[in-house]
Amino acid sequence: MKNEILYLLLDNYADHESVFLASAINCDENGIRKYPKYINKVVTPTLTPIRSCGGFQTIPDYSFDTMPEEYAALILIGGYGWLDDKTSDMVIPIVKKELLSVQYVMQLLFWLNMVF
Repeated sequence: MKNEILYLLLDNYADHESVFLASAINCDENGIRKYPKYINKVVTPTLTPIRSCGGFQTIPDYSFDTMPEEYAALILIGGYGWLDDKTSDMVIPIVKKELLSVQYVMQLLFWLNMVF
């Protein structure tokens, strides 16, 4: 869904990095939004629960294989999991795909700016 914000987490992720952004998206001054514009979702390498470096267990919404093709944003959360080359290398194709789509949009905007 285009209104989903995906938080890409690896095991031993830094739980403090996502809390302020996720709360700002999901809550307003009265608490949890009834009709949020965006929905927070978690992506991990597999659908197996992972742990943060603070000890919280997180159940993912998507794995790298099941994550949607379209989403509003992809946020890479830091942590000790990035030190594992095998796991962190699995993220490269996801980021490359996203960068190519951003590059395409930027080229399109540049072209439109030149034409109009």
